[in-house]
Amino acid sequence: MEYKVLLSLGSNLGIREENIEKAIVLIHGKAGQVLAVSSLYETPSWGYKDAPYLNNAICLLTQKAPLELMEILLAIESELGRERRHSSDYEARTIDLDIALIEGCVIDHPKLQVPHPRMHLRKFVLQPAADIVPTWFHEKQQLSISDLLLKCDDSSEISLFE
Repeated sequence: MEYKVLLSLGSNLGIREENIEKAIVLIHGKAGQVLAVSSLYETPSWGYKDAPYLNNAICLLTQKAPLELMEILLAIESELGRERRHSSDYEARTIDLDIALIEGCVIDHPKLQVPHPRMHLRKFVLQPAADIVPTWFHEKQQLSISDLLLKCDDSSEISLFE
């Protein structure tokens, strides 16, 4: 079975742009065909004070089942130097790879929730997603990505990275 997946990428440690570029290459090599890549945006850290993030989104076509895809993304994060701690606190990271949406799917599993449970609250997820898949539908919010962005109460600054 093929899945169209929206991934959210972020980095605020090291050479941020390079971390995201490497992640996209690894995702393409290990998970499936990258169909679209959004622009990069610079955003403040969310939920804690630290260096600003670069964020973007990619649309992926994959034959990997959702939980298998999640394991591949976690392995890529590790390969790129991300160290996950057993804390629920937000922290700086070389790379963060999240499955935001899988077209037509709702998943509620201990290891994976789709749609991502907080994506509709975060401009750093919604703006890059709106660049590449503005009409994708969020099954739980019953709105398109573009409409979610218009309704988003997140007041944090987001700027195109050049």
